[in-house]
Formats: sequence, C-alpha cells, structure tokens
Amino acid sequence: MAGCASERAPLEPSYRDNIAALVAARCTSCHSGDAPAGALRLVSYLDLIGCANGEPLTLGADPKLLRALESPSHASVIDTKPRLAQWLARGAPLSNGGVHPPDFVDPRSAAAHGRFLRDRRWKPMLDLKDADACGKCHAGTPASGASMAPGATTCTSCHTESVLACNTCHGAAEAYPPRDACFFPGEKAGAHAAHAEPSASAPAGVPCAGCHPVPTDGRPAGAHGDGGAQVYLASGSFNATTKTCTTTCHAGTGALRPTPNWTDGKMACGDCHAAPPPAHPAGACANCHSPLLHVNGRLDLGDGSGKCGACHGVADDPRPKTAAHGKHAFDCNTCHAVDAKHPDGMLSVRLLGLAAKGGRAPVYDAATKTCTSTYCHDLAGGSHRTPKWSETLTGCNACHSSPPPPPHTTSVGCGTARCHLDVAGKHVNGAIDL
Repeated sequence: MAGCASERAPLEPSYRDNIAALVAARCTSCHSGDAPAGALRLVSYLDLIGCANGEPLTLGADPKLLRALESPSHASVIDTKPRLAQWLARGAPLSNGGVHPPDFVDPRSAAAHGRFLRDRRWKPMLDLKDADACGKCHAGTPASGASMAPGATTCTSCHTESVLACNTCHGAAEAYPPRDACFFPGEKAGAHAAHAEPSASAPAGVPCAGCHPVPTDGRPAGAHGDGGAQVYLASGSFNATTKTCTTTCHAGTGALRPTPNWTDGKMACGDCHAAPPPAHPAGACANCHSPLLHVNGRLDLGDGSGKCGACHGVADDPRPKTAAHGKHAFDCNTCHAVDAKHPDGMLSVRLLGLAAKGGRAPVYDAATKTCTSTYCHDLAGGSHRTPKWSETLTGCNACHSSPPPPPHTTSVGCGTARCHLDVAGKHVNGAIDL
C-alpha cells in the first residue's frame, strides 16, 4: 500500500475487452435479428470470426470484414476500421488472457478447446477429478462441480443442444461430417449425407450405429473417442487406406462400381447392379419395384406383399385404378395373359371370354388404345363401338341403339318398364336377362 504504482499499459484490442462493445454500438443495429442485413448476424464472437456467403470474414491478407467497411453503404462506420484491423492483426483474440489462451474459443486455432479436449481424450470434460476439469468453473459439462467460477462462460451458451450432441464434434447443423466449412476448411463431404439423410430407399436414414461404434450414453469413450474414424460394417468391409466399401449394398451382379470410394459422386442405377440385371425383362425399374424397398436386402416386387396388388392395384385388389379398369369388373385373364412370363414389362392385351362371345374376334390396338369387335361394345346402333381405353362412355346408346332394334319394344325406360330391373348388376353379363 505504501509502494509506488506504474501506469498500466492500455489493453490490446480483444473481443471481450473492446471489440464486442464497438460492434454492438456501430454494427448490430443492422446486423442482428431474424433478417439481418446481408444475411449476416454479428451479435457474438463466433459470428464475427465466421463466414459471409462462404467467405471468412476475418482471415486472409485482405479480410472481407475490412473490405465491407470501405463500401459506400458503410461510410458512416468507416472510422471503426483501424481498431478492427488492429484486432485482426493480433489474430482476432477473444480476450487478453486469463485461465485459457486468448484463442481457446476460436475453432480455427491450434489452441482451440475442441483440439485440447480431443488430445486429452475428453477427460477434462468427463472427469471432475482431472486437474483441468472443465466442470470446476463452467456449467453445462457432463461432470460439473457444485459451484461455478463467477463469470465463467456456460458451455451451452455456444453448444445450445448439448456438449454431447453429435454435431458438437462432427457436423454442423447436421449430426454428421463435414463440420462447418468456415471454421474447418478443406474437409470433404464424402457420402455421409447420402446415407444419413432420409431417402426413398431408407425413409429414416441409415443410423450412425450402422457403420460406427456409438456410445450408449453419448459420452465419447473407447473406439468412439480414440481420435480415429472407426468403421464397422455389419455386412462387408471398409478399406481405410483407399476409403472404399465392399458391401452387399453396392456389389450386385454386373455392378459398374462394386467398391465405391467414400468421396465418389452420387450412385446411379447400374453402379450397384446391372440395369437391368442379367436375364431380367427390359423396362423401367418403377414398373415392378418400389423405390421405398430399395436396398433392403431383398428383391421385392411392388410393395413387397407378394400379391397381385403389390405391383398394380391396392393391397388385395389387383385391379389398377387407371383409365377404364374400374369399369371392367372381369377377371384379369379376360384381357391379359397371366402366365409364367408375367410381368414382362409390357402391357400385353389379348381379349377373350365375354369380349369374344358369339364368335367375335375382338382386337385391341395398342397404338390408338381402342377396342374393336367386342361383344361388350360393338352392338347394333351403338355410337361408340370402338371406344378408347381412356374415355368414359355415357348413355345406353354408346354400345347399342336405345332402344335396341326390333323385336325389342320401343320403350326407352329400361328399368321403369319392369323388364330389366337389375340394369347395373346384370348389364353386359353375356345374357339378356328379363
């Protein structure tokens, strides 16, 4: 108390000491909220050292942050440039010191806390007895003490979901790699999205545990937290050197890419199996196979039920709902050849049964989609004796004159004349029912 005092040197610029206040006073009136100017929020340290439109704000010989200040739209805040430039020249530190290095929070730094914890196999985060235990000062760790250090940052202020959330260590908004390209440039995307995201063949996506060891309690431990990307495939193998997979998913008969590389582009039909496979009928895959059942380990037809309705129709009803199918309540083999070659990828039509009643020779023209010379439609006086498959026939005289020629009565009230009471049920049944 009786000694001398020397003047303390002014603090070098750091985010906590002065840059945060500067940005709050001069920038956040435009760069904050749900719709910030230029889609850029500047309300936190990570915002300021982050990216804008994929370009880092604070890195490089001519940082984007300083270039933006020189634009006419920022003329009123150009005076902030010298202070911000001085801060960037120091490496954009969070603080001027303390318990941790100034760049302990910067994900790009070699001294970042994420790298520190990974090198220590996350022990400071998981073990309160560790000399460097995070939980002695910070709330929000898996192992936290009874009392926190005054003013110590809470882990969940940045890791809003949890420090044990999958995207805390790998991934960004998603729970799988790559991480944020702004803070971790150069990381390749690989095929994680193709496997983890919902798709037609895997509506729920492939879970992480399908390829990697995943701890049951979420804590990195054992093979999950050994610093390497361990891959364990239930069926097949992964070559860590060439980054190629040999699995039943891709190595089908005639596959063009039976051992795809993890960084290869999108797979197409023919990469995993010949398209069509050997001795397979020609035609579009969707004619017979549902994309929802793709890569399920079985060769399913249609919806996989094994019934006629699996490929056409609904459930146990094999009748398609297209065009005039619903109007023809006959057996399928009245119009189609249902034999050992079915399905052959073609809509083969040959008319038999009722259509050929009375010695007729009915014909279906696939080009015009019309029926000719059928007992059902080609009757005396009909106005639509060669109907198209896609048209709807209306009126009694579409197939025969109304009333039919003599000796039929001249009455046009088919049902009211008490002659044909069940017009709907017994119409076109091959007999003239009274």
